[in-house]
Amino acid sequence: MKSAGIFLSSRTPTFEINSDLEIFAEFLAKANIKLIYGGGKCGLMGKISEAVSKSKGKIKGITLPMFNDIGVTPSYLDELEIEENFYLRKKSLIDQSDFIVIMPGGVGTADEFFDAFNHLSLGLISKSIYIYNKNDCWTDLLKWIEKNIELNMLSKMPDSVYVSHSIDELIETIQANEV
Repeated sequence: MKSAGIFLSSRTPTFEINSDLEIFAEFLAKANIKLIYGGGKCGLMGKISEAVSKSKGKIKGITLPMFNDIGVTPSYLDELEIEENFYLRKKSLIDQSDFIVIMPGGVGTADEFFDAFNHLSLGLISKSIYIYNKNDCWTDLLKWIEKNIELNMLSKMPDSVYVSHSIDELIETIQANEV
Protein backbone atom coordinates (compact mmCIF):
# COMPACT_ATOMS: atom_id res chain seq x y z
CA MET A 1 0.00 0.00 0.00
CA LYS A 2 1.33 3.41 -0.96
CA SER A 3 0.93 6.33 1.39
CA ALA A 4 0.29 9.99 0.70
CA GLY A 5 1.41 12.64 3.15
CA ILE A 6 -1.26 15.30 3.00
CA PHE A 7 -0.52 18.76 4.41
CA LEU A 8 -3.52 21.06 4.79
CA SER A 9 -5.23 23.54 7.05
CA SER A 10 -6.71 22.78 10.43
CA ARG A 11 -9.11 25.64 9.74
CA THR A 12 -12.01 26.01 7.32
CA PRO A 13 -11.39 28.51 4.50
CA THR A 14 -13.91 30.97 3.10
CA PHE A 15 -14.09 29.12 -0.24
CA GLU A 16 -15.74 25.81 -1.09
CA ILE A 17 -13.36 22.85 -1.02
CA ASN A 18 -15.30 20.14 0.81
CA SER A 19 -16.55 18.46 -2.37
CA ASP A 20 -12.95 18.38 -3.70
CA LEU A 21 -11.78 16.73 -0.49
CA GLU A 22 -14.53 14.11 -0.77
CA ILE A 23 -13.53 13.34 -4.37
CA PHE A 24 -9.87 13.15 -3.39
CA ALA A 25 -10.64 10.93 -0.38
CA GLU A 26 -12.61 8.53 -2.57
CA PHE A 27 -9.66 8.42 -5.01
CA LEU A 28 -7.24 7.59 -2.17
CA ALA A 29 -9.48 4.81 -0.86
CA LYS A 30 -10.11 3.26 -4.30
CA ALA A 31 -6.42 3.48 -5.26
CA ASN A 32 -5.45 1.81 -1.95
CA ILE A 33 -3.37 4.81 -0.88
CA LYS A 34 -3.13 5.41 2.86
CA LEU A 35 -3.75 8.95 4.09
CA ILE A 36 -0.99 10.16 6.39
CA TYR A 37 -1.78 13.54 7.90
CA GLY A 38 -1.51 15.69 11.01
CA GLY A 39 -4.07 13.70 12.97
CA GLY A 40 -6.67 16.37 13.65
CA LYS A 41 -10.43 16.52 13.25
CA CYS A 42 -10.72 20.30 12.75
CA GLY A 43 -10.93 22.26 9.51
CA LEU A 44 -9.71 20.69 6.28
CA MET A 45 -7.73 18.06 8.18
CA GLY A 46 -10.96 16.82 9.70
CA LYS A 47 -12.83 16.96 6.40
CA ILE A 48 -10.29 14.86 4.50
CA SER A 49 -9.82 12.28 7.24
CA GLU A 50 -13.56 11.90 7.77
CA ALA A 51 -14.10 11.53 4.01
CA VAL A 52 -11.35 8.88 3.73
CA SER A 53 -12.90 7.03 6.67
CA LYS A 54 -16.35 7.11 5.04
CA SER A 55 -14.78 5.80 1.81
CA LYS A 56 -13.27 2.88 3.77
CA GLY A 57 -9.70 4.07 3.19
CA LYS A 58 -6.76 3.70 5.55
CA ILE A 59 -5.70 6.63 7.75
CA LYS A 60 -2.67 7.30 9.88
CA GLY A 61 -2.61 10.41 12.03
CA ILE A 62 0.60 11.86 13.38
CA THR A 63 -0.11 14.39 16.09
CA LEU A 64 1.31 16.04 19.18
CA PRO A 65 0.41 15.55 22.85
CA MET A 66 -0.92 19.14 22.99
CA PHE A 67 -3.55 18.29 20.37
CA ASN A 68 -4.30 14.76 21.49
CA ASP A 69 -4.76 15.90 25.09
CA ILE A 70 -7.48 18.41 24.16
CA GLY A 71 -9.44 15.85 22.14
CA VAL A 72 -8.88 16.96 18.54
CA THR A 73 -7.73 13.50 17.44
CA PRO A 74 -10.55 11.58 15.73
CA SER A 75 -11.47 8.10 16.97
CA TYR A 76 -11.72 6.56 13.48
CA LEU A 77 -7.97 6.55 12.70
CA ASP A 78 -6.45 3.18 11.79
CA GLU A 79 -3.11 4.23 13.26
CA LEU A 80 -2.04 7.03 15.56
CA GLU A 81 1.47 8.24 16.25
CA ILE A 82 2.18 10.92 18.81
CA GLU A 83 5.40 12.87 18.34
CA GLU A 84 6.85 15.18 20.97
CA ASN A 85 7.26 18.32 18.81
CA PHE A 86 6.36 19.86 15.45
CA TYR A 87 9.75 19.10 13.91
CA LEU A 88 9.54 15.37 14.67
CA ARG A 89 5.91 15.29 13.55
CA LYS A 90 6.77 16.89 10.21
CA LYS A 91 9.78 14.60 9.76
CA SER A 92 7.64 11.54 10.48
CA LEU A 93 4.95 12.70 8.05
CA ILE A 94 7.52 13.17 5.27
CA ASP A 95 9.49 10.00 6.06
CA GLN A 96 6.41 7.74 6.09
CA SER A 97 4.92 9.11 2.86
CA ASP A 98 5.61 7.82 -0.63
CA PHE A 99 4.57 11.21 -2.02
CA ILE A 100 3.37 14.52 -0.65
CA VAL A 101 0.25 16.55 -1.41
CA ILE A 102 0.01 20.20 -0.41
CA MET A 103 -3.60 21.32 -0.08
CA PRO A 104 -4.73 24.82 0.90
CA GLY A 105 -3.39 25.84 4.27
CA GLY A 106 -1.75 28.51 6.34
CA VAL A 107 1.66 29.02 7.89
CA GLY A 108 1.92 25.45 9.20
CA THR A 109 1.16 24.01 5.78
CA ALA A 110 3.65 26.40 4.14
CA ASP A 111 6.27 25.33 6.69
CA GLU A 112 5.63 21.68 5.88
CA PHE A 113 5.80 22.40 2.15
CA PHE A 114 9.08 24.29 2.45
CA ASP A 115 10.68 21.55 4.50
CA ALA A 116 9.72 18.89 1.95
CA PHE A 117 10.63 21.22 -0.94
CA ASN A 118 14.04 22.00 0.57
CA HIS A 119 14.79 18.31 1.13
CA LEU A 120 13.72 17.53 -2.43
CA SER A 121 15.82 20.40 -3.86
CA LEU A 122 18.87 19.15 -1.94
CA GLY A 123 18.36 15.55 -3.05
CA LEU A 124 17.69 14.35 0.50
CA ILE A 125 14.35 12.87 -0.58
CA SER A 126 13.13 11.72 -3.97
CA LYS A 127 9.39 12.00 -3.36
CA SER A 128 7.10 13.94 -5.64
CA ILE A 129 5.27 16.97 -4.29
CA TYR A 130 1.79 17.71 -5.63
CA ILE A 131 0.47 21.19 -4.94
CA TYR A 132 -3.27 21.75 -5.16
CA ASN A 133 -3.50 25.45 -5.95
CA LYS A 134 -7.20 25.74 -5.26
CA ASN A 135 -8.40 29.34 -5.30
CA ASP A 136 -4.80 30.48 -6.04
CA CYS A 137 -3.81 29.66 -2.45
CA TRP A 138 -0.20 28.99 -3.47
CA THR A 139 0.18 31.28 -6.51
CA ASP A 140 2.16 33.99 -4.71
CA LEU A 141 4.42 31.45 -3.03
CA LEU A 142 5.10 29.82 -6.41
CA LYS A 143 5.88 33.24 -7.90
CA TRP A 144 8.32 33.82 -5.04
CA ILE A 145 10.05 30.53 -5.88
CA GLU A 146 10.25 31.51 -9.56
CA LYS A 147 11.71 34.89 -8.55
CA ASN A 148 14.38 33.08 -6.52
CA ILE A 149 15.22 30.98 -9.57
CA GLU A 150 15.52 34.16 -11.68
CA LEU A 151 17.82 35.68 -9.03
CA ASN A 152 19.95 32.51 -8.96
CA MET A 153 19.13 31.83 -5.30
CA LEU A 154 17.54 28.53 -6.29
CA SER A 155 18.91 26.49 -9.15
CA LYS A 156 15.58 25.32 -10.59
CA MET A 157 12.16 24.01 -9.74
CA PRO A 158 12.57 20.27 -9.12
CA ASP A 159 11.04 18.15 -11.88
CA SER A 160 8.93 16.25 -9.37
CA VAL A 161 6.93 19.27 -8.16
CA TYR A 162 3.52 19.39 -9.82
CA VAL A 163 0.94 22.16 -9.56
CA SER A 164 -2.75 21.47 -10.19
CA HIS A 165 -5.64 23.92 -10.30
CA SER A 166 -8.50 21.42 -10.16
CA ILE A 167 -9.08 18.26 -8.15
CA ASP A 168 -9.39 16.25 -11.37
CA GLU A 169 -6.02 17.53 -12.58
CA LEU A 170 -4.47 16.69 -9.19
CA ILE A 171 -5.83 13.13 -9.29
CA GLU A 172 -4.76 12.62 -12.92
CA THR A 173 -1.23 13.83 -12.16
CA ILE A 174 -0.93 11.54 -9.15
CA GLN A 175 -2.30 8.61 -11.17
CA ALA A 176 0.25 9.24 -13.92
CA ASN A 177 3.18 9.29 -11.49
CA GLU A 178 2.30 7.19 -8.44
CA VAL A 179 -0.41 4.62 -9.16
